[in-house]
Amino acid sequence: MTGQATQQRRRPFRQLAAIAVVAVIVGAPASAGADAYLRVIAQRAPVHTGPDAHYRTVYNAERGDVFPVLERGTRGYWFRIELEDGTTGWVYGELVSPFEVVGNHKPDVLVRAWHAVRRTLFGPSPVGYSNVSIAVSAGSLGNEGIYLLRPSWLVDPYWAIEGFFGLGPHLAEDLFLGGAGFTLRFDPGAAIRPYLNVGAGVAWLRPKADNFLDQQHALMALAAGGGLEMTFKKQITLRFDFRNWILFDADQGSSAQEYSGGLAVFF
Repeated sequence: MTGQATQQRRRPFRQLAAIAVVAVIVGAPASAGADAYLRVIAQRAPVHTGPDAHYRTVYNAERGDVFPVLERGTRGYWFRIELEDGTTGWVYGELVSPFEVVGNHKPDVLVRAWHAVRRTLFGPSPVGYSNVSIAVSAGSLGNEGIYLLRPSWLVDPYWAIEGFFGLGPHLAEDLFLGGAGFTLRFDPGAAIRPYLNVGAGVAWLRPKADNFLDQQHALMALAAGGGLEMTFKKQITLRFDFRNWILFDADQGSSAQEYSGGLAVFF
């Protein structure tokens, strides 16, 4: 009991010391070459839009991540940090540890140019704190147009179960697609995220009103490929898909390539 009481008494002093260190570093003149940073010491540290847990979460930092400190909150144990894309947010001080970096080393021109572009255009990935996504795309399937609606459930930041519903107003027939599959994101926390997808479903072909030669019929549909998601400022996410489709039944089969792009919304 005595040890626990001692730790409880020391805890506020550690917090005050950490705040004092960050305050001194942030308030130091730029010519001193000293910068304040925070390292995440918890398994996960939510970054909020304001200095309180009730504010919306915009990013989930992982253990070991490092961020520059812009300021500390006037109320509570909160710090405003800068994310990799240049946006800012607030993190609770109990989940991080402040430290100081002193040096005059500057990254090369290409690195600085990329950082400038990323801060100007891109925003933090919404994948880490979302459960559902809906994408609307348009493009080509073979030599015909295709419109696709792709809702998905994010099992975790890497894996998602994705459905697809499509309409292809072809010249002689209308093509209707429906099915589901799996999506694997390789770097879900990045602003530009590549992914792979496989899916299976049904394709229904309905002849046009002036097509008297063909009959309505259904085919099995298999798709495999991938794409890119790009999240910009204001959580605007563009999606580009590149997939190979195989449509077949017991008597026939054909393949076609999909090239499509559109918008994705995360909830």
